[in-house]
Amino acid sequence: MIHILTREFLDSFKSVRSILIILFITFVSYQSATFIDSNPGLIQEIVKIGGEEGTVYTAAIALIVLILGFLFVFATSHDLINKEIELKTMRLLVTKTSRMQIVVGKFLGTLLFWLATITISFAVIFIISGSWFLKDYFHSFVFLFYIVSFVVLVSTIFTKSKLTMFLGILFGIALPILGLASAVSNKWYLVPFKYFLPYRYLEGSNGLMLIPIAIGLIYLLIAVFIMQRKDL
Repeated sequence: MIHILTREFLDSFKSVRSILIILFITFVSYQSATFIDSNPGLIQEIVKIGGEEGTVYTAAIALIVLILGFLFVFATSHDLINKEIELKTMRLLVTKTSRMQIVVGKFLGTLLFWLATITISFAVIFIISGSWFLKDYFHSFVFLFYIVSFVVLVSTIFTKSKLTMFLGILFGIALPILGLASAVSNKWYLVPFKYFLPYRYLEGSNGLMLIPIAIGLIYLLIAVFIMQRKDL
């Protein structure tokens, strides 16, 4: 599993899309943090109305993860599992390790890539602000944990990479809209999205952030279950 994890993590950095996404997130983080740091009065005004200093500095990263997170992860990893099946390389992998370890290894490798991506951005903010905003960093990690788990599940269910690419675009646009709408609305048809998507849990205590992790683990277990019974 370690070999699969390492390969997936390193291969993620070889993609042009991944490099562009890293550069985009880092650039936006740098520009927003520089702007905030040069306007201390803005920080004071936001703190006065009940905001937190960390939220001001990390707002750009939060918006990128919340709004573009699904789209970005699907763009780089929509074929995480089904690519191996299409190329017949999965048959070779299962002779060396278990199917569960393949799924978990690919999940962890992809998650570590995204953790490295946001760590770079938070490091840039740390250099500028002199503070590491742990709460916001944890929230970003939990959100990405959920997204990567969901992407692994979708890539396991659907065996065609072209289909998961299409679904990735669809989910990447629709889920943030539904998630944010359900977090502020009590419409009955939005209730399922309120509880199954991670957006509403960001508003509560850190304890509530365990719920998206639990849901993500369920997605991962379902993916493993499907993989165990999939005809390769």
